[in-house]
Amino acid sequence: MKKFGTGSLLVGALMVAGATLPLGAAMPAGAASAPAPAATCGTPTKMTTAEANSTTGVTSKSITVGNVSILSGPIPGLFEGAPIGVKAYFDYINSHGGVDGRTLIVKSADDAFSGPQNKTETQEDMGSDFAMVGSFSLFDGYGCKALITDPAMPDVSDSIDPETNALPNNFSTQPSTVGLQLGPLEYYKKHFPQDTRVGTIVSDVASAEAQWAGQEAALKHVGYTIAYQRDVGPLETNFTTDVIAMRNDHVNAVDLSALDWQVAASFMQDAAMQNWHPGLIFSFGPVYADQFIAQAGGAAVTNGIQIGQAQGLYLGQDAAHVPADRLFIEYLHKVNPSWTPDFYSLFGWTSAELFVQALKAAGPHPTRGAVIDQLQKITSFDADGLLGPVNPAQKKPTNCFVALQIKDGTYQRVEPKTSGFNCSSTFFYAH
Repeated sequence: MKKFGTGSLLVGALMVAGATLPLGAAMPAGAASAPAPAATCGTPTKMTTAEANSTTGVTSKSITVGNVSILSGPIPGLFEGAPIGVKAYFDYINSHGGVDGRTLIVKSADDAFSGPQNKTETQEDMGSDFAMVGSFSLFDGYGCKALITDPAMPDVSDSIDPETNALPNNFSTQPSTVGLQLGPLEYYKKHFPQDTRVGTIVSDVASAEAQWAGQEAALKHVGYTIAYQRDVGPLETNFTTDVIAMRNDHVNAVDLSALDWQVAASFMQDAAMQNWHPGLIFSFGPVYADQFIAQAGGAAVTNGIQIGQAQGLYLGQDAAHVPADRLFIEYLHKVNPSWTPDFYSLFGWTSAELFVQALKAAGPHPTRGAVIDQLQKITSFDADGLLGPVNPAQKKPTNCFVALQIKDGTYQRVEPKTSGFNCSSTFFYAH
């Protein structure tokens, strides 16, 4: 079977908030030597009355927000889904008259894989736009240095930088916490009780390794043994030696969470070539992607893979029971008919929804401070069923999950069976 290259692929799977963010949020392949985000953001200042009363970006007919994401650079279109998701949700709201008669507009900026440019564009948006909504970049740590200067500037975005995430004016639909929902692991222990010797490969970038450390702690907490683990470089595509080593080490459970779906597909090809079929193969989300099954070799190779994630089946499998899933896909395709839903468009959509909820609550004469006040009151948010409920105000991740598996070459729910989330377990915080 012909391999596909990874020179333009994401590396890893960032398990922020229990594997809720793909670590395309770690580091793209071919970019392992890129500069790290700014190390120290600084200390937030106290909001002034003038800052709280700001109506920058608001007119009688419109409200404009900014979005700074990676759209070009080593991987063109890397996080293009983020502004597309914001625009899709705004288009939905605008089709119903906007908010208090105002049309919502998102002004998309490209930091082009540059930290300084991310900071510059964030500063520019703060000077002209009402809020930041749905931004997604590897370099948001630079933007943090701008956002920290004005605590009244709402930043409703999923940040992968811990300091940005900690800002009092940052509100995330996927709060960034190193740890894991225990529900999926407990589900696997119940249904695959003999398969507890885990093997994994982890993307060799700092963010992926840090998140793997949290996941490893959760696995051990539940009773798994880590029998094999290797860090892999951004351009590796052949995992035959890992497959053989895992088989020799009597691995019977493979964790495909600390990788992007492309690398996981390559691993599955190599396992199939060696005719190796461990009892349990699982992932905390990254292999839930439109292209994964075909790239990995089809149903014969992927059937039986287990997935536990904090999002619903946003690729469309929930559409029959979750109206928000239908809306999400419908409006994404209105914005871009050829766009395939992904993590980043989901985060853009849900961030926009969180912002709009606060904006509506702020009343017909919104100020930045009023929106911040309303965001601080939102302690439960699930994007109408697209997400397990999170607490944006207190930056607490969800303890809920959906279990699904690949069966007959398709993604199918197994727990809960029809719709919704299993919230019976707890979130494990790695320390």
